[in-house]
Amino acid sequence: MKRLKVAGIYLVAALFVGFTACSFEALAAEKSPQQKADHKAIAKGLQDSLGVPILTGDLWQKMDNDSKVAFIWGFGHVVTIEHHLMAKYPELKRDSFVPKVVEGMANIPMNEVVARVDKYYSANPDQIMEPVTRVIWTTMIRPNVKTGIAGRPLPKTP
Repeated sequence: MKRLKVAGIYLVAALFVGFTACSFEALAAEKSPQQKADHKAIAKGLQDSLGVPILTGDLWQKMDNDSKVAFIWGFGHVVTIEHHLMAKYPELKRDSFVPKVVEGMANIPMNEVVARVDKYYSANPDQIMEPVTRVIWTTMIRPNVKTGIAGRPLPKTP
């Protein structure tokens, strides 16, 4: 039971770091070399301060399917909890990453999310160090949302 609790805490912390890293990426429309360096420093700082690595494609590809589904399930639970809290307490409502996930991933089953992430890393081996949450944002959420986080315009994709 203690191991399960520790694993749950680790998963929530990893999801938080992944969400936060993806959120910083989504907020910047066009990035200069300095902004890119700043983003990497922020992601590293989050990883160092929380002591939890961000899940990237190198580890994702080594995980079994059940572990991948568990990660997506945990990702969904964090989003669902915050979404319900914003509905219950209107003062928490904001145009953050969570409503974008809800809007962009409506009706996409967990196994489909896993398959799309697998497909992304297979098709883009040079992007193996991209965080899984960024892959989810760019391939599944972003194409299905009208505006970016905090109502900002979505940057044009190349």
